[in-house]
Amino acid sequence: MNSITTSRLLLIAALSLLVSAGCFSRGDTRSVDDDLARYEQAMRDFPGHDAAIDRGVEQFARAYADLTDPALADLMISLYAERLFFNDTLHSFDQRSDLIAYLTRTGAALAESEVEIKQVLRDGNDVFVRWTMEFRTRAAGRDIHSHSIGMTHLRFDSQGQIVLHQDFWDSGHALYAHLPVVGFAVRRARARM
Repeated sequence: MNSITTSRLLLIAALSLLVSAGCFSRGDTRSVDDDLARYEQAMRDFPGHDAAIDRGVEQFARAYADLTDPALADLMISLYAERLFFNDTLHSFDQRSDLIAYLTRTGAALAESEVEIKQVLRDGNDVFVRWTMEFRTRAAGRDIHSHSIGMTHLRFDSQGQIVLHQDFWDSGHALYAHLPVVGFAVRRARARM
């Protein structure tokens, strides 16, 4: 087999593994186009308020500083409105209770977690937070130490709770590239682009 055929087979095998392992599963069949349409709709549905942005950004930084914090659920209840739009490129939620369940499961799976806010930009009711994230966990039988960068678009309600949260980060590089077989396929595909 030539190297292109081998690369394609490895990529197909890796994607099959991810799908069968549930790594891409969000409990639905939404596509990237659906996520974009939902984000655009959320920007119409949640125009945001500027009354409590500073307080909201402070709470955001505190809540995400350490996802392994035993008080994470309480921090998230204070941070997010009950009805919201949340998309972290892996999962999407519109109810706070579902989001909190997801974040607490995520925090419980991590050995260490740190998100450091590097810059906050405001444009009317829109807030863009540039951050770095570092975490340690164990997946597929191996230790993972990931360090990544990202940006989050936030909007807050009049009480300073988040009603819109859209992350922009490379989950493939930050997470999947560290897994056996899958990581090889991700790194190989990136090198060919």
